[in-house]
Amino acid sequence: MLMDLFRELLADRRSTRLLAQARRSFQAGALDEAERICAACTKAAPHLADCHYLRGLIALKREQPALAVPHLKAAAELNDAEPSFHVALGETLQDLGAHEAAAAHLARALELVPADDPARPELMLRLAGSLQERGQFAEAERLIRDLLSVAPDRSEALLRLASIRFYESDAEQARTVMDSYVTARPGGGPRLRRALMLPVILQSNEEIDAVRRRFDSDLDRLLEERLAPIGHPESEVGLTPFYLAYHGRNNRALLRKVGRVCRALYPARSDCPRRPFAWGKRVRVGFVSTFFFKHSVGRTTFGLIRDLPREHFEVFVFAVDPKEDEIAAEIRGAADHYTALPAELDRVRAAVEAAALDVLLFADIGMHPLTTFLSLWRLAPVQLVTWGHSVTSGIDTVDHYVSSDVVEAQGSEDQYTEKLIRLPGYFMPRYHRPVLDAPRKSREHLGLPTNRHLYYCPQNLFKLHPDFDSALAAILELDPRSEIVLMNSRASWMEQVRRRLGRSLGTAASRVRFLPRVPQNDFLQYIAAADVVIDPFYFGGCNSSCEALSLAVPVVTLPAFQLPGRFTLGLYREIELDACVARSEREFVEISVRLGTDPDYRRSISGQIAERCERLFERPDTGLALGEALLRMAEAAR
Repeated sequence: MLMDLFRELLADRRSTRLLAQARRSFQAGALDEAERICAACTKAAPHLADCHYLRGLIALKREQPALAVPHLKAAAELNDAEPSFHVALGETLQDLGAHEAAAAHLARALELVPADDPARPELMLRLAGSLQERGQFAEAERLIRDLLSVAPDRSEALLRLASIRFYESDAEQARTVMDSYVTARPGGGPRLRRALMLPVILQSNEEIDAVRRRFDSDLDRLLEERLAPIGHPESEVGLTPFYLAYHGRNNRALLRKVGRVCRALYPARSDCPRRPFAWGKRVRVGFVSTFFFKHSVGRTTFGLIRDLPREHFEVFVFAVDPKEDEIAAEIRGAADHYTALPAELDRVRAAVEAAALDVLLFADIGMHPLTTFLSLWRLAPVQLVTWGHSVTSGIDTVDHYVSSDVVEAQGSEDQYTEKLIRLPGYFMPRYHRPVLDAPRKSREHLGLPTNRHLYYCPQNLFKLHPDFDSALAAILELDPRSEIVLMNSRASWMEQVRRRLGRSLGTAASRVRFLPRVPQNDFLQYIAAADVVIDPFYFGGCNSSCEALSLAVPVVTLPAFQLPGRFTLGLYREIELDACVARSEREFVEISVRLGTDPDYRRSISGQIAERCERLFERPDTGLALGEALLRMAEAAR
């Protein structure tokens, strides 16, 4: 036993020397040498937490955060009382998007760090960030308010609080907090961010009109003032006018003005020295997005990437901050050239410019600040946008909006700042048919009533325009056994929608049920359990309508005057069925109630959908049609 203790003592002394040597190599920048020594140290003394920690730091220095995690985790497990281990692990997990685990380690570090430690405020901000990403908004806000109670001028905390209040659809409080932030950080970026903090859930048309007037005035003031240029708008502004799309108005003029403000504050190059479409070469087409994974944008853009004919086109994909899933893998496999990029505008711009493209297609301008500001650059002689976010970009360096003749209304050109391309034929590119991964579950299993007619609106709550309330009220009145089923996107939004419905529906509001957010397979089960799916007015379903029709569940729609409210119409046109397409709000209600209350009629419509819905999936039409349109452009340019 004494001999074992002696050997252990010698091993510890040797490990201590090795660790000191590894630290010197690390500080000198000799990372390979430091890692070699650390590996030997770990082998000799696997219980030495500091050695595991140093190996984690080496991996981080090499920009290999995923490799750093197991080393940092080992260090934190071996010495749970050392806050620096938890800080490093928490920050690394946070950067990798593992916010639940990150929050646990950052919270542990906060327990260990003394109240007067100068690192504590940054740690509180980090923890609040992961809590916010986890949807724990109240906890994040409490933490930020605790920080502001002792450091009221801490600008990062003010920005975080304003962001939380904005996403909780408390635009007034968000703007008030942003006033303090603008005082601490004057400049165009914070000013524009404040202007873009529009309410998420709207209570009335009067509020919509007031919000739009104020936003217009904010933009005018930004155009009038001479403000310093923005260097990194993806972080300094960090928002887009995303929620304008849900107002049920023509946004062309407002979005054009937003584009002018963005260009005034972020002077990107608007000309391209290259001529497009060289003779004898394939057309070089690039696609860029922050959503090239299992997201509605990834699912609806994959087919364009996949089906452009390769004898004429060379396809480049620029996936910003990509996730790893089956759609991301398909997109990667379909591209001739695939580049994964961090969410840093300058690096994305440099990568796109280096490709020397003829055509650049933005999948979703308005969905993310990085690609929105990226589109201010002329990175290719021809630049396009399509309906990942189905409104005009308002940006003068975007030449064409790619849409479909089957879903565009007559005269809809006046809704776009771009030249509208109306592709012929079916509009969903190579869309995979959604399928249940298990037999249909009973309503009892899903926690749904068996003695009610269920009218399901499976949309984010910000899509529910106040004008839709009267249709819900009429359904509830005409069908005493009806129940409206909505999707709970966020607790604060649900409460605001409840408040609005309480006014507009009266006592019938008690027959509105909110379902929790669930994984995709469970989401499909809830759709399958509905009697009818109802499309909200002005901005309806697209992916969700495909999902419902794939399960033969009828979707009732009232086509809007602009693209966001016309996708379900396009699906029905493709399967040549118009029984669920209304021409007025009254007819929308009548169709919905007939389907909800007449099981024989519902079975008849469902049967027709089931027979025809295969036409909606795995179609190459849109990619081929886009290719033909681009070849016509090339021929005209040559």
